[in-house]
Amino acid sequence: MQDVTLSEADRTAAPGQPPAATTVEARILLSLPDIVWCLDQDRRFRLCNAAFEAFTGKTQDELAGQMPPFVDAELPQFIRGFMAHSTECQTGQSEHSVRDPRSGQRIYFETTEIALKNPDGTPGGFVCVAHDMTRRKTLELELTASRNELFQHAYYDPMTGLPNLRHFSGKLAEAVAGSGGRQGTVLKIDLDRFSAINETIGRVSGDHVLVELSQRLREEAEIHGDFLARIDGASFAMVVYRDAGRDDIARDCERLLTRISKPFFVEQKLLTVTASIGASCFPEQGDNPDQLLGQADSALLSAKRGGQNTWRIFDESLIDEARERFELEADLRKSIESDNFTAHFQAKINLQTGEIAGVEALMRWNHPEMGSIPPGVFIPLAEQTGLIIPLGERIMTDACHFAHLWNDGSRNPVRVSVNLSPRQIMLDDFLPLMKGCISRAGCRPEWVELEITESMLMSDPQRINELMRGLSALGVAVSIDDFGTGYSAISSLTRYPIARLKIDRSLVHTRVNDGKPSAIARTIVAMARELGIKCVAEGIELAAEADMMRQIGCDEGQGFLWHKPMPEEDFFRWVARYETTREAK
Repeated sequence: MQDVTLSEADRTAAPGQPPAATTVEARILLSLPDIVWCLDQDRRFRLCNAAFEAFTGKTQDELAGQMPPFVDAELPQFIRGFMAHSTECQTGQSEHSVRDPRSGQRIYFETTEIALKNPDGTPGGFVCVAHDMTRRKTLELELTASRNELFQHAYYDPMTGLPNLRHFSGKLAEAVAGSGGRQGTVLKIDLDRFSAINETIGRVSGDHVLVELSQRLREEAEIHGDFLARIDGASFAMVVYRDAGRDDIARDCERLLTRISKPFFVEQKLLTVTASIGASCFPEQGDNPDQLLGQADSALLSAKRGGQNTWRIFDESLIDEARERFELEADLRKSIESDNFTAHFQAKINLQTGEIAGVEALMRWNHPEMGSIPPGVFIPLAEQTGLIIPLGERIMTDACHFAHLWNDGSRNPVRVSVNLSPRQIMLDDFLPLMKGCISRAGCRPEWVELEITESMLMSDPQRINELMRGLSALGVAVSIDDFGTGYSAISSLTRYPIARLKIDRSLVHTRVNDGKPSAIARTIVAMARELGIKCVAEGIELAAEADMMRQIGCDEGQGFLWHKPMPEEDFFRWVARYETTREAK
């Protein structure tokens, strides 16, 4: 701390003449590394140090005696401002920034302005010390940026820029606490079959769809004052703050579904997606954010099971459904361990000759208490829980044993097909597992056919190539199940050794009343014929359907017209009756 009072000689130097710093204190002041300059009581420039001259490019001699506005002197604004202050004796601190004309970088200063007084209290002059705080300020800015980045990472989704689950939970807690008894709504939004879209158009394009969809939902949220977040994957959540009844919630859900279903243009391709929505209400159904989001999720799952592209509001009945589902999952695990699953078989019929052209092995669950559980119930549950993998191994083993039993010693062997889960087929050890099943059953690889979905062909090109090469080398045929309803590229049919296309039943049933086959089915059959691939019509129940598919050149048919899937012994008895009847005709 120093006395910076100027000497009498410094204060009384003639205007326009540079004063001499005669006191030890003044000389110390002017030798500081900070930028220092002094004015007299009339705000005429009096003194400055070397740091001031280096910074401004102006010498003390050039500025001595000058007063604002310093027309001929190019000075930083904060120096001009200090010199233009009123003559009231005031002391204070402030921060300023300027751009260095030489480097172009921004420099930050902390200025201390000192008003000097004479013994009689009149203004005696002014001193300003500008301390370069650029390093400190830069560190502060970097620290602030790092904090912002950490906050962004912790509370926002990096791909869409939307708030994430953590941020959503906090906002939902605030909404519930501040509801004041007014009802609000939690919406859980999930795209339908988005994994199939990713498998078809690729993950990069799928991400583009998510970003575009996020923007659509963000616009809807901003219009209505709602809070939107991306929870994970293709799932979003929204807090609707306004007091709404169930009719209002229904309108909100329908509005969102309509906006979501508008087509996307991705890589010059038109793509349409749908979503399902689950809703829960607060404080009517609780005040715990996790509980409310869980209820919305339960409603969402119910909406998806109800056909997708729809919505549902949580109610107590869903608790019973969830409990039943949990119990069914536990029973599924026990039944796998207890071997309560059996293989059923269904024939594929040559539509031209009536001969049995193949057999499909299908898994059936015989629940010890509830009896037969439909595949539409336990297969999705097994997929979601991962239990489809041991189930798939079981049906593959049974199919190989059946193929050996059917074909061993036969002059005209047929293939036994099995529809396996993508989760099992994409396992790294699938091919060794397949070889083991065939070997243990004493079966030949050419007696086995695997049915895969369209979307699998588009999922992981490298993995699919390896799988197809491995199956081809092994001698196992591949067919495409439910063809005509999924996402696929026609080029994949020429790229891989496909044995059969199974035309989805929805295309087989189309226009049966007027006796005209589906245009899509006709196109699939014509295309398959050109590629040397056989076609199988699934789900044939009426003779008219079989006749239509026969007329357009479909090779084989499968369905209840001939028989339902049945256990092995019953199937062989049906075969004996069928062959006897066919020979008699």
